[in-house]
Amino acid sequence: MTDEKRRTAIKALIAKRTVANTASKAVARAALIREGIYKQDGKLQVKFGGERKKDTRAA
Repeated sequence: MTDEKRRTAIKALIAKRTVANTASKAVARAALIREGIYKQDGKLQVKFGGERKKDTRAA
């Protein structure tokens, strides 16, 4: 497989996956959770801009 054919195949797979992952709002949210961008509770992961847990220990 040439480099150009490989790139074309990868682009096709990405396009197919994008269509599948954006079929509905629920499917898109599930994909983002599965990929680790969102947590199960629907909040954004810290490494993607979500808020850190506040320290609840007494000072």
